[in-house]
Amino acid sequence: MFLLKNAIVLAFLFALPIHSQVTKSLSLKEVLDLADSKADLILAGQAKVEEAEKLKQKAGKYKNPNVSLDYGRRRASNEAGPEYSVGLSQDFYYPGKRDLRIKIAEATEKNLLAELEQSRLEYRFSVIKLVYSYLIALEKASHIQDRIKRVSQIESFIEKKVFVSPETKVELYLVQNRILSLQKHLIVLEQNKQVNWENLNFFLGLDSEVSVVSPWLQRGKPLQKKELIAEMIEKNPILKQSHTKIQQSKEEVELAKLDKYSDIKLQGSIGEDKSGVANRFFDLGVSFAIPSLDTNEDVVKSIQSRVASENYLLNHQIRILTTRLNASLIEYESINRSLDKFSISLVPSIEQKLSYADIEFRKGRISLINYLELEMQLHETHEAIYDYQMQFVENITEILFLTNNPNFQEAINVN
Repeated sequence: MFLLKNAIVLAFLFALPIHSQVTKSLSLKEVLDLADSKADLILAGQAKVEEAEKLKQKAGKYKNPNVSLDYGRRRASNEAGPEYSVGLSQDFYYPGKRDLRIKIAEATEKNLLAELEQSRLEYRFSVIKLVYSYLIALEKASHIQDRIKRVSQIESFIEKKVFVSPETKVELYLVQNRILSLQKHLIVLEQNKQVNWENLNFFLGLDSEVSVVSPWLQRGKPLQKKELIAEMIEKNPILKQSHTKIQQSKEEVELAKLDKYSDIKLQGSIGEDKSGVANRFFDLGVSFAIPSLDTNEDVVKSIQSRVASENYLLNHQIRILTTRLNASLIEYESINRSLDKFSISLVPSIEQKLSYADIEFRKGRISLINYLELEMQLHETHEAIYDYQMQFVENITEILFLTNNPNFQEAINVN
C-alpha cells in the first residue's frame, strides 16, 4: 500500500507543469534580430564602408597651397642691405584627374557595399539553417526517447508473461537489442543537438540554452526560372563586386593615360632688395613636366590586361552561379514533391499508428515481428519528414542568396 501511494505521488508530481524549468522562447525573427545586434562581422564591414566613404571625400579635395618666406642680406657695390620675398604656389590636378580619382574611390566604396551585402546574406542564412538544424535535432531526439519508452513497455509486457517459451525468449532478446540500438542512436542525437545549439549560440551569445520557435514548412511557392536568373545577374553580390572591380579598373586605365601629364603648378612671389638702390620685384610662373621620356604606356597596357582578365572572370562567375541556380531550382521541384508526400502534417498520424499497434500487440492480435517492423517503418517516415524540412531550408536559402533576397519568411509557405 505504501509503495502504491508513493507511485501515485510521483506520478502526480511528474504530471504537474514545471514552470521553473520553462525557459525563454524566441521566435525566428527574434533570433535573427538578436544575431544582427551581435554581428561583429557585419559591424566590421560597415566600418570598412565608412572608411571608403571618407577616402572618397578625400579624393575630391584640392591640394593645399604652399607659402614660402625668404629673408637674407645681399652686398652690392660695397653696400649691404636686407632682401626678403614672399611666395605662393598652388598645385592643380591635370584636367580630368580629379574626377577620375573620385570615380575610383566610388567604385571601391560600391565594392565594399557589395561585400557587406554578401556578408549579411551569408550571416542571416547561416542563422536560419542553424535554427532548423537545432529544432530538427530536438524533434528527432524526442522521437527516439518516445521509441525507447514505447519499446521498454513492450519489454516489460513480455517479461510478465507466465509461460516463457523459447519463442518468448527470442522476442525478449529482439526487444532488448532494439532498445540498445535506440539508446545508441539517442546518444548521437543528443550530441548533435548540443553541437547545433553551440553553433547557433555563436551568433546569439546567450548564457544558457533557450527555447526556439520557428514554423515548419510546406510545399514552396512557384518560382519562375527566367525571372530568377535575371534577378541573379542584376543583384547577386558576387557579381556586383566583379562589376565594380571592372569599372574601377576602367577608370584606372583612363587615369593612367593622364598620369603622363604632371599636375600643373602656378606660382608667384613678391619681394624687395635693399642691398643698393632699393628695388621691388614680382614673379609669376607655371611649371609642368613634359611627357617626352615616360609616357606611362606600360602601366596603361598592364591595367587594360587586368580589365580583360576581370571580364573573363565575370563571365566565368555568371556561368557558375547560373549553374548553381539551375541545379537549385531542379532540387526545389524535387523537394516540393517530397514535401507533398512527407508533409509535416503526417507526424500526428505516426503517433496514432504506433498507439494502435501498442494496443493490438497487447491483445495478441499482431506479432512482435510485425510490431517492430511497423515501428521501424514509421521511424523512417519520421526521419524523412524532418530530413526534407532541412533540405528545403538549405535549398531555399541557396536560391535566396543567389538572387540577393533576404526575405526568408516571405519566400516560404508554413504549416
